[in-house]
Amino acid sequence: MHPLALSRRRLLGAATIGTALTLFPALPAAAARGTRPAFRLPAPTGPHPIGTVPLHLVDPSRTDPWVTPARPRELMIQLWYPTARPAGPPAPWLTQAEAGPVGRDLAETVSGVPRDLPGLAEVRTHAHTGAPLAARQGGWPVVLFSPGFGAERNSSAALVEDLASRGHVVVTVDHTHDPLAVEFPGGRVEPNTIMALIAQIEDPAQFDAFAAKMVAVRSADLRFVLDRLAILDAGGNPDVEHRRLPAGTRGSLRLTRVGAFGHSLGGATAAQAMHDDRRIRAGINLDGALYGADAATGLDRPFLLFAAGDTDRGNTPGWGAFADHLRGWHRELRMPDARHLSFHDSVLMVPTLAALPGAQTIDAYGTIDGPRVVAVARAHVGAFFDLHLRGVGSALLDAASPRYPEIRFVA
Repeated sequence: MHPLALSRRRLLGAATIGTALTLFPALPAAAARGTRPAFRLPAPTGPHPIGTVPLHLVDPSRTDPWVTPARPRELMIQLWYPTARPAGPPAPWLTQAEAGPVGRDLAETVSGVPRDLPGLAEVRTHAHTGAPLAARQGGWPVVLFSPGFGAERNSSAALVEDLASRGHVVVTVDHTHDPLAVEFPGGRVEPNTIMALIAQIEDPAQFDAFAAKMVAVRSADLRFVLDRLAILDAGGNPDVEHRRLPAGTRGSLRLTRVGAFGHSLGGATAAQAMHDDRRIRAGINLDGALYGADAATGLDRPFLLFAAGDTDRGNTPGWGAFADHLRGWHRELRMPDARHLSFHDSVLMVPTLAALPGAQTIDAYGTIDGPRVVAVARAHVGAFFDLHLRGVGSALLDAASPRYPEIRFVA
């Protein structure tokens, strides 16, 4: 095995993620009339119906490090929020342009062969596009979400929607040129450009430095998003095209109550952003290696390390050093029968993936049924942010619960 194979796998989230992008450019997927959704997201469990809106942001103060010639850093983000009037069409999980490369990559991850997966563009979320924000005195707590490397902003929508339904405004972020494909207004698609750079790295120290650079760029993305959310909350419109915003955005965000979480490299991003920006009060790492120059310094605010069954101090860079230096409220949980991609929405289509010729899904997804994994993760992620952003306590984070025998308390 190549000496970097384990580190690369932990960074990328799957053995082959990104390869399909090289073989198949990010072209729009042809949606067959009447195609059934590849999977269905479980209904959110909170009391609020939810709305959503995408925003296009440009940071003129930063140059995008992943493309030439130089140009300002730009992002697509999406707000998910409580609404009192669930009007508007349900938002898609992926756009047509994103569904093709994502499907081929998922197929290659489990079977070794990139294949088109029908129905990904037909998956719908429970969020109503453009629905007005529900009013709340003082605004709603805000949670930032950073996806894993190669993954799109809505790749853990099952968790995001549930948090929004419980009373949070969740902001998901596409770290441009890091996802397989990001579609911008007007149909422009920006592909992943980082995989080609990773493929050139042979030295382990160089790889760690590159991963730390990726995390630093992502952390800066989250801090910039927070700045733009302040404009939104003040009644401005940070969208580059100044597209119409949902009603009720002014004063809707409680920016003194901000959390961050992420899956895989997004978990490292959440930790780094907390280190870099004290506006972020609490964070969660979902099974991510803690790349970043500041992993060993830890944090003094609440943090949850949530691991799949094959993640530990011995095989996951930075995990032990970071855990040992957490100085605020903290927990370390493990789901032994889960695997790295259990925190990705594609866990809900494991039966479809398992039916592909030559497919082996256990290494990527573990053995827990997809809807059950989602339920377990929702309960613990929701309990954490309810406690630390909304002040709503739960015994779920104090000790193992018979309701969730899948969970082990490590610390």
